[in-house]
Amino acid sequence: MRHPPITLRLTARWLACAVALLPLAALAALAAPAGAATWRLEPIPDSTGVAELHELTFDARGHGLLSWNGAHRERTPPVFGGLAARDPTGGWQRPTDLRGIQPANMRIHLTASVSALLVAREARSATSRRRLIIAEGQSDGGFDAFGSLDDFAVDHWSAANDRGDAIVAWTAERSPFVRVAERVAGGRFGPLREMAVGKTAAVAINARGDSALVWRAGVRLAGRVRRAGGEWSRTVRFGPRRTIQGLRLSVLVARNGRVVATWGSPGRPCGVSVRDGGGAWRSHTLERRCGPTGVATRRAPVLPIADSRGATYVAWTGTARSGRRAVKLARVGAGGSDGVVASRRALVLSRERGAVLDDAAADANGALAITYSAPRPTAARPLLHATFAALRRRGRSGGAFGRPDRLTPGNVFAARGSRVAFQPLTGEPVVALPFLAARTVAVAAAVGPPASNPSNRSNRSDR
Repeated sequence: MRHPPITLRLTARWLACAVALLPLAALAALAAPAGAATWRLEPIPDSTGVAELHELTFDARGHGLLSWNGAHRERTPPVFGGLAARDPTGGWQRPTDLRGIQPANMRIHLTASVSALLVAREARSATSRRRLIIAEGQSDGGFDAFGSLDDFAVDHWSAANDRGDAIVAWTAERSPFVRVAERVAGGRFGPLREMAVGKTAAVAINARGDSALVWRAGVRLAGRVRRAGGEWSRTVRFGPRRTIQGLRLSVLVARNGRVVATWGSPGRPCGVSVRDGGGAWRSHTLERRCGPTGVATRRAPVLPIADSRGATYVAWTGTARSGRRAVKLARVGAGGSDGVVASRRALVLSRERGAVLDDAAADANGALAITYSAPRPTAARPLLHATFAALRRRGRSGGAFGRPDRLTPGNVFAARGSRVAFQPLTGEPVVALPFLAARTVAVAAAVGPPASNPSNRSNRSDR
């Protein structure tokens, strides 16, 4: 059954038909500022028990899939992998929860036209071998029987492109190595290879099949790159010459082959490293004390983004010149003003005090979307938070970011960790909005006006 979208400017009933846990008065409509584009809100049924949102992605036919780490005492089992599927007209359904896996670190990649790839660790049990599980499925949230890449996996990282090429890296018990398995579109995963010594890593693959692996190597970082159809490069060390407690990594490969790795930890240094055409890495520290983050817990607090033209950016929570916490964006690339950052001053996207970055995405025509949360206290609700979106549209505006839009109604308590992606058929940004519902967290969606002319596929920040 399709739940029709409801426009913010016209009504206050945006979640009542899906979640009956909040009083109707709490769902009062938010008046959009003069000149702001209209966003509409879509309910997602039966979505309570969200511990953390993972990814929101779309296939080439406009079907979306949202995944999350679920935890709810009234469900059996109480820990599950939650899914919500969106059809091209805006209706949301809840496929069967994923069970038998550890949902905290599962990843789902949409590939080809309607295909999906699940990568997860087997749930713990008395007989479990803690396998690294893979499963083929579709963008409606249905998956085939589980397969296995390895036993006794500890952690894993994966990436896939639109054709179906994929790379998975993982660590295993009683082994110091980062293991890697790859597949080409339409094929099976090849044999595992022990590619590095480390415990924390990240992988990426671009549309033509160029791949990258980065990992923590002592007090520094290290990386290897493989061009499509070629061999893996030698190991090159780069990045900070210091130990950063709780270090997390992210990496992307842009369409032109540029590799951008981000690193850091909230409350500690964070930065970006870029690999130039000659294979050398250049690094830049963005903040000495990176701000808190609402990005996925297994990503770096700095999100790398690549647009359709090959331009690369990073977004993070940092400190503005005024000293307040803010969400910031900078263009990066080898040969910038300091060898990495293309401009000396980062763009401050947020206008609210205490803003925290959630997610970032690019579409196929160069538009960008950044989502974040920020406190919006009132006398009656001093702890109230809201979710915002800043959009860079392609067209007459020349690609400038507009004023951020508030997405959550005035009396709804937003939770950190929204997720954003572009619907490829319409060019609309779609944002998954976690919010407090009684004693749990549920999720709804906000859909904005097209940021560009619709094209093929949107580019996730970590693809």
